[in-house]
Amino acid sequence: MAVAFQGASGAFSELAANEFFQNKQKAFACPQFNDVFASVASGGTRYGIVPIENSMAGSIHQNYDLLVDHKLYIVGEIYLRITHYLLANPGVTKHKVRRIFSHPQALAQCRQFLSKLPDVAVEPVSNTAAAVKKIKSENLTDAAAIASMQASIDFKVDILAKRIEDNKLNTTRFLVLARNPKKRIPAATQTKTSIVFATKNIPGVLYKTLSVFALRDINLLKIESRPMRGAHFEYLFYLDFEGFATSKAQKNALNHLQEITTFYRLLGSYPIGKLALPEYKRR
Repeated sequence: MAVAFQGASGAFSELAANEFFQNKQKAFACPQFNDVFASVASGGTRYGIVPIENSMAGSIHQNYDLLVDHKLYIVGEIYLRITHYLLANPGVTKHKVRRIFSHPQALAQCRQFLSKLPDVAVEPVSNTAAAVKKIKSENLTDAAAIASMQASIDFKVDILAKRIEDNKLNTTRFLVLARNPKKRIPAATQTKTSIVFATKNIPGVLYKTLSVFALRDINLLKIESRPMRGAHFEYLFYLDFEGFATSKAQKNALNHLQEITTFYRLLGSYPIGKLALPEYKRR
C-alpha cells in the first residue's frame, strides 16, 4: 500500500515519507492537503503524511483543522531537517530572476535571503516541488523556485543558491495518518498522545483542563488553539502530552478531562519522532 503526500516529486513531504518508511512504502502525490486525508479515509492509500509545524514559521493551521474534519488517527511522526535551494531552468542566471515561486511556509523560512532581492516578486504556490514543476513545465526564463535538492534532481534544473533558509536548524514536524489507531508499542519506546477538545467559556476552565495532567505528573509537550467553525469566538484546543493513552495515569487524566469538556477526540498515541536528514538520490 502507498503513503499519500501533498505536492509533487521532490516535495519535502515525500522526503519525510521516504525517511519514515525507509522507502518501503510507495509515495503517492496529491494536489492538496485535503486530498491526502481523503485518500487515507477512503482506503486509496494505507497512510498519509502531512506537515503540522515548522521550527521557524510555526503551525500549519490548515492541517490542524483537517485533523478534526476527518476521523483519522496519528500513528507516527518524524522531524525532517529542511534545507532550501533557489532553483531555475538551465541558462537562467540569478540576475535574470524577476519572480520566485514557492510554498508560503518556505518563503517565510527564507525571509532574510528574499529581503536582499527587492526587485524580485514573490509568488506563493501550493507546494515547493510544484513551484519547480511550474518553472520547468512553462519553461520560464525570468523565474526561480525555492525547493529541495531532490526537486532539482527530479526536474533537472540548476541550483542558483544553496541553503538559503534563515536558520540552519530549520526543521518541520510531519504526522503520519491512518484509518486505525496504533494499539501496541514496545514497552521501552517513548510515546506521545495527541488530543483535541473544547470547553465551556467560563473563568478558569482551561486551568482546570490542564490540571488533570499536572495532578498526575504528565508532561505536556504542546498546546495549540484554533477557532471553532460555526461558533462565535469559541476555540478548539489541540494538546500533545507524554505517554500512551491507555497507560494508567494518562487514561485517568483523559477520563477526568472528558468530565469538564464539551467536545473531545483522541487523535492518536504513537512513538515520539526522531530527527532525520533527507537523503537525496537520482531515480
